Amino acid sequence: MLTGAQAIADVVTLFDTFKANFDKTDAASLDAAQQHLAKLKVAMLSFSSLPPAAPSKPSDAQLRELLLAREILEHAALLSVRTMDIPAFERYVAQLKVYYSDCAATLPASQREFPILGLNLLRLLAQNRIAEFHTELELVTPEAQATNVYIKYPAQLEQHIMEGSYNKVLAAKRDGVFQNEGMYFMDMLVDTVRDEIAECSEKAYTSIAAAELQGLLMLGSAKELQDFAEGRGWSVEGATVKFAAMDEEGEKSQVSKLPSTQLIQETLSYAKELERIV
Repeated sequence: MLTGAQAIADVVTLFDTFKANFDKTDAASLDAAQQHLAKLKVAMLSFSSLPPAAPSKPSDAQLRELLLAREILEHAALLSVRTMDIPAFERYVAQLKVYYSDCAATLPASQREFPILGLNLLRLLAQNRIAEFHTELELVTPEAQATNVYIKYPAQLEQHIMEGSYNKVLAAKRDGVFQNEGMYFMDMLVDTVRDEIAECSEKAYTSIAAAELQGLLMLGSAKELQDFAEGRGWSVEGATVKFAAMDEEGEKSQVSKLPSTQLIQETLSYAKELERIV
């Protein structure tokens, strides 16, 4: 196994090849980038500074290793989003937190730190993991929460969701701060929000005008509404969408009634979050 300056030089050469493929968008280049990433992770085993222990006075070689390892992991995190490997993205973010926190006093700040942390917040929001979203948000400095656009954007989206302003969330996709990688999570979030709107509509109405529902869901055409309705088991009859039939007592069928067990679980979950915050 190579050590010292030669090991760093070899990793840099391999990393340059990786980035040449990373910067392209075609499938073949992404596959090549993943293959080079696997080699990079093996090559990084020769670094004496890993796993990062944040030495108080790192040598020049250790500093170069830490900076290089951090940059490789940042590119790996972004690549995992492009290839829609979200579990891998979650793992890379977990590894990067060591560099962003434990090594903060040793390494210069990375320009990719807040975009990646913001993407992670967007991921949690899109997966409807609200408790974890707030936990991660609390780890970000108050200054960054107030001023950094990559942190403020998902925080504002979460506020819109809590307020029930779903139309603002759907509209935010067009004005998104994140490009490329962020659009994948925004698509996930829009799907989550649409499902929330659909569930609220099912519980509030037995039927609704198709044009009105299409506007609520911000779907682009009647065909999109038809496909969405079929996926949820709704019936589209002319200009009306019907959610559920009325029973003899004039109430919705048991399937569409408010699930009391789910309501109790959500209430307990909110109580736990409030207790933790206090």
